[in-house]
Amino acid sequence: MHHAKEAHKFDKPPSHAFALPREGELTNLLREAFPEAYFNVEFGEWRIDWDEKQFPDQGRRLDAFATKYDLEIFHRY
Repeated sequence: MHHAKEAHKFDKPPSHAFALPREGELTNLLREAFPEAYFNVEFGEWRIDWDEKQFPDQGRRLDAFATKYDLEIFHRY
């Protein structure tokens, strides 16, 4: 998976994105696992902004979710 070993510094924090519909069973699971997730209307995907305070736990949780549901994580900068 994509899990980093060290926190990086970014000019603008990146987001992790999942290509999921706005509504649905898998979307509900994503929102339960990541209450901070939001739907980006312009790109039609769910995003979770990278949070340095949650590092490295957030990356592990994202990887586990993607693996469990066979999803690809996209990185948006």
